Amino acid sequence: MVSLVVIAVELPKRLRDLSNVSSANASLSFADREIAGGNSVLADQLLAYEARSILPRDASYRIVIGPKLTKQATLPTTSLPGWLRYFLMPRRQDDHSGWVVCYGCDPARLGAPYEVLWRDAYGISVGRLK
Repeated sequence: MVSLVVIAVELPKRLRDLSNVSSANASLSFADREIAGGNSVLADQLLAYEARSILPRDASYRIVIGPKLTKQATLPTTSLPGWLRYFLMPRRQDDHSGWVVCYGCDPARLGAPYEVLWRDAYGISVGRLK
C-alpha cells in the first residue's frame, strides 16, 4: 500500500522532469547538437566548422596551442586535440603538417610564413604554412 502512495505522488513529478529535459533538448540548435561536448572544449564553436570546411578531407593538420587565446572554454585547452581528432575525421593530426589550427598561438613561431584562411576575435585561426 505504501508503494502505491509513493508511486502516486512521485510519478507525476518524474514525468514533469522528463518533459522539462525533453523541452530543453528540443530547443538546442543544430550546431549545439552536432558540437555537443565540444561546447565545453571550444572557445569558439565556429572553429570546428571552419576547420572542417578549410582542411582538405585527405589532409593532415597540426594544432598549435598558445597563450594568446582571449576567451577560455570550460575545459582546459589540453582537451582540444582529442575533440578535434574526432570532429575533423578523416583528417589526421600530425605535428609536422603545413595545415595549422592556431589556438591562441603566435604565428611568428610556426617556422614559416602563415597564411590565415579564417580567424576569429579570440586569437583562433586556421591556415597553412607557405
